[in-house]
Amino acid sequence: MRETDESIPTPNADDLTKRERLHWHLTSALASAESPETKAHLRGAVAEYRTLPPTPLVECPFCGKVGLPERIQAHECQRP
Repeated sequence: MRETDESIPTPNADDLTKRERLHWHLTSALASAESPETKAHLRGAVAEYRTLPPTPLVECPFCGKVGLPERIQAHECQRP
């Protein structure tokens, strides 16, 4: 985990996709929220998150590996 500017420990970027990190932040905020209004807003955000379309997979133009864009961008390419 790393520290953000708000000193909230968050998962490392290499461990989760952006979508997974968003879900982590929303569910963590919901778990720690105290105000009923805040909880209602966060439940709405989680519900909207669940309706997001899936992230399309991409292919590495060099080795042909297929995966999420951020994973392909960061993978160790085994060029033929």
